[in-house]
Amino acid sequence: MHAKTILIAMLCPLFMLGQNIKMDKKRKQIESQKIAFITNHLELTPEEAQVFWPVYNEYTAALKNINEGRRKNSKEIREDIESLSDKEIAKRIDNHIILDQKELDIKKKYHAEFKKVLSNKKIAKLYHSEDQFKRELLKRLKGEKGKRTDYKRK
Repeated sequence: MHAKTILIAMLCPLFMLGQNIKMDKKRKQIESQKIAFITNHLELTPEEAQVFWPVYNEYTAALKNINEGRRKNSKEIREDIESLSDKEIAKRIDNHIILDQKELDIKKKYHAEFKKVLSNKKIAKLYHSEDQFKRELLKRLKGEKGKRTDYKRK
């Protein structure tokens, strides 16, 4: 019995590592699809693409950092709400609003940067394409979730 427990304890991190690798691969695949989707919808010339993508990549990296902070903050509230003091909860709620403002500041900053490299029409198409890609991705992921046999509803 003891040997089984040790074996399971040793193999568990390997399974978790496999899950992380699988998720990273899926994220990269989605990111590639997003790039193709945006490229197709914006109809960028090679010159526009050369100056646009570095700016866009900075923009998405900045937003990713904000979203990671938001997820961490939400997780702390969700998991610890019963043990947190009212003051600690208020701090986390305030942090949520601060992160919202930082996200808005990033969007404003990069909107000005996009204006330097794209026409207003292409900027409008960019924002529309991002929203459209998210909607289509969510629809596709919902469909995949419904098809999974190992998915258990609560």
